[in-house]
Amino acid sequence: MAALRVLGPLALADGSVAVGSARQRRLLAALALRLDEPVPVDLLAELVWGATPPADPAGAVQTNVARLRRLLPPGLVVETTPRGYRLRADRTAVDAAAFTDLLDGLAADGHDPAARLAVLDAALALWRGRPFADLDHPTVEPEVARLDELHRHAVEERATALLEAGRPADAVAALEPLVRAEPLRERAVGVLMRALVAAGRQAEALDAYAALRTRLAEELGLDPSPELRELEGRVLRQELAPPPTAPPPSVAPGRTASPRPPANSFVGRSAELALAAELLDRSRLVTLTGPGGVGKTRLARHVAAEAGARYPDGVLLVELGDGGPDDVESALAGLLRIIDADAGSLRERIVEVLAPRRLLLVLDNCEHVVERAAALAEAVVAGAPGVDVLATGREALRIDAEQCLPVAPLGPPDAARLLADRIRAGDPAAVVDGALVDEICARLDGLPLALELAAARALPLGLAGLVEALDRPLDVLRGGRRTAAARHRSLRDVVAWSYGLLDEEQRTLFDRMAVFAGPVEPAAVEAVCGDAAALPDLVERSLVVRRGTRFTMLETLRAFGRSRIAERAEGPGLRARHAAWAAGLAAEVSRARRGPGEAEAVRRFDAHLADLRRAHAWLVENGPRDDLLRLAGLFAELGYLRCRIDLVDPAEEALRAAGVVGADGRVATRRLSPAAARTVYFVACACWQRGDLDLAAAHADALTALGFPAHGHELFANLHTFAGRLSEARTAADAARAALRTTPRDDPDGPDDHVVVAALVDRLLCTTYARGDDTGADPDTTALEAELAGVAARSGAPTVRAWGEYAQGEHRTEQGDPGAGAHLRAAVALAEEADSTFVAGIARHTLLTSAVRHGDAPLAELRPLLEHWHRSGSWTHTWVAIRALIEALSRLGRHAEAATLLGALRASPRATPAFGPDLDRERRVEAAARTALGPRLEAALTKGAGLDDAAAFALALRLTGAPGPGPSLGT
Repeated sequence: MAALRVLGPLALADGSVAVGSARQRRLLAALALRLDEPVPVDLLAELVWGATPPADPAGAVQTNVARLRRLLPPGLVVETTPRGYRLRADRTAVDAAAFTDLLDGLAADGHDPAARLAVLDAALALWRGRPFADLDHPTVEPEVARLDELHRHAVEERATALLEAGRPADAVAALEPLVRAEPLRERAVGVLMRALVAAGRQAEALDAYAALRTRLAEELGLDPSPELRELEGRVLRQELAPPPTAPPPSVAPGRTASPRPPANSFVGRSAELALAAELLDRSRLVTLTGPGGVGKTRLARHVAAEAGARYPDGVLLVELGDGGPDDVESALAGLLRIIDADAGSLRERIVEVLAPRRLLLVLDNCEHVVERAAALAEAVVAGAPGVDVLATGREALRIDAEQCLPVAPLGPPDAARLLADRIRAGDPAAVVDGALVDEICARLDGLPLALELAAARALPLGLAGLVEALDRPLDVLRGGRRTAAARHRSLRDVVAWSYGLLDEEQRTLFDRMAVFAGPVEPAAVEAVCGDAAALPDLVERSLVVRRGTRFTMLETLRAFGRSRIAERAEGPGLRARHAAWAAGLAAEVSRARRGPGEAEAVRRFDAHLADLRRAHAWLVENGPRDDLLRLAGLFAELGYLRCRIDLVDPAEEALRAAGVVGADGRVATRRLSPAAARTVYFVACACWQRGDLDLAAAHADALTALGFPAHGHELFANLHTFAGRLSEARTAADAARAALRTTPRDDPDGPDDHVVVAALVDRLLCTTYARGDDTGADPDTTALEAELAGVAARSGAPTVRAWGEYAQGEHRTEQGDPGAGAHLRAAVALAEEADSTFVAGIARHTLLTSAVRHGDAPLAELRPLLEHWHRSGSWTHTWVAIRALIEALSRLGRHAEAATLLGALRASPRATPAFGPDLDRERRVEAAARTALGPRLEAALTKGAGLDDAAAFALALRLTGAPGPGPSLGT
């Protein structure tokens, strides 16, 4: 019995030795919590005295340690360290350590149920209740939680061992208390279901599943795991084979034992497992294909374990990974104990021996011996009708009767589960950050072997350190299982194994394809890499992945290819060809964006964004300048229209790299090319969008002065409008329209229909705002609307058409026209078709603020709008939305809150002043507040003026109340 027991109330030996006082019990428990580690005096004092520490913590701890030492039995020693104290003891002398060690050693006992039961019974006998029950402190809780989880896991493991030992009734009795205490514990429910079925209680097994499913749905809104749903199906179909009722007999003569699957968890392969079993039902030969490290061998072993009962003569596993072509037949002959055939007739003799048997033959790792493995499999399928073949390899065997099952990397949820599981296998107390786990899984493409290696490296590096180190995945991901084949002990070894099986033409294309960052079409491969004839070969060997009509590589394979490129003199030339291809792609997308194919062009941009970014990085460093600026112009335009700063930033970087703008962000050259001017224009649009009106004005000045008046005047029209200078805005808009009439429309870098329509929108809205609420007919606005409609019809681009619908809707909203909503909803639909988030946002903004302003929608519906603009970085429109909230608060009689936000609005350097109808509404809000608050109004305005933008936004969010379902006006 352990000398110190902390799994429950603290006790020494068998409980006959009393620990003198509650403080001394807490002190001993605190030292045991960090067995064999120094514990600082201040932490000991906090654990022992809690919130009421003694006046002299060091002296009080020292006194209690001295008293405690006199009580401890042999084998427990409290040592003094430079900063505190340490409890020294053999781990078997402290029940918590002994409990942990017994469970950690379970794997060494193999799969013998009797041996496992003995270990589990010894571990569970140490458990008496809540660990460290004498301590009540937050620092203790992680260890308590770890031990509690180990205890629950041990109960599950014991029940599983009881079931395997032919004692299903005992397994049920062991599990039922755990399931009652934790009804959402899926593994426990799964084992209980199996035990109930084995005990002849199928209906109760289904009841247990139904109870779990109901509670998951009601309490968490979730469904049971795919594995548990599959288990329910097997129970319903009565497919669960009963376990042995006595210790398993030895393998009968003539029968081969099924290979046991790996002992650790098997994550995310239930669909492939079921499909493989189904394919074996209807096909004599099934080949699992996929890249190295994807888990083909593990899946094959689980398939064999599941299907083994269907084959009277069992499963025969032939591992081909370590041999060569000449070893294929001899490896199988050795397993069959064939000794009476010469080399020339060995295959025929194998078929002769297998012919009368009914078994599953597993040929694992066929890729490097594919010709001989294919010949053997074909001979077996033809000559041994009772033998089915399950093969694994990077590529298909390509013989008659073959059914291939591609094994893909794990999806994000399963990859995260696998990585977290393997990390905790190395350290049960490890804190696993979900966001970092997701990033690692994405960086490693969900490749199981890479995740296993990453888990091993996460322990010494930490998750954050591992993420940083993954910039060099081939160097970092090593140190796999000591018993693994050499080719599986590091990621580099895995890839090198596959690479070594290629011929020179295939290797050259593999290396060159690593220059791409994402999926590309065959034409791109030819343009950048040259001869692409070997592309189908790389796909067949699972080194390149086909996704629809495009081809890509897993990141781990790409890293290997890039390491090879770095060794070759052609690296810079390859990058230059890649950048030239990307610049051409950008030009194609820009042209397509100007017409009815805009939506497809935007999707094409997104599909190739990783490569466009990679090309941008090369062009920034190496040029040519014109290609860089054309690419940057597309980034800037889509960044502005889609409210994406991640697209605007590269454009600004390109302008600096090309010397177009200086360190202060302002135009620093006396001459602009059309491509540079277009990039500056859209960057300026993004500037006024985020509230940087001064820089936008500087860009407008430069564009006007350097020969691009259409762009410059259109920018000024916006800036004057934001400032309420409507007369100047109309003048600038008219100047932009005049300049546009003299600009060739076929210039790929010149103003397109977006600039044309923007100028028209500016002119129409300026006229509308200047007229205020006068709803009389206006020939000028009628003509502008007709011109807008003509531009939209000529362009056909959804975004241009959306601008036109928005302008008409905004104009009619201010007139009080009930038909305004139809135009605004059309604008939302058209803009969203091309993912023009900004245009959709302003149209939805007008719909929503108008509804709230008139009492047709609750304040809560403004919250998603505020969050949208804030998330987009568009402070200009965030403040416009806050202005609508101010009006709505005033209407509801919440004048103090309205006045506080009004003070913040007027003080913010990024909020535009009110003008036109908005100015009239703001004056009414202030007048109503003055009437309601009297002298308190100035205090509220002053309070608001003291808020910065972030604090004002936070206040606005709070005033909208709990988030509702969000606006439905855009549908």
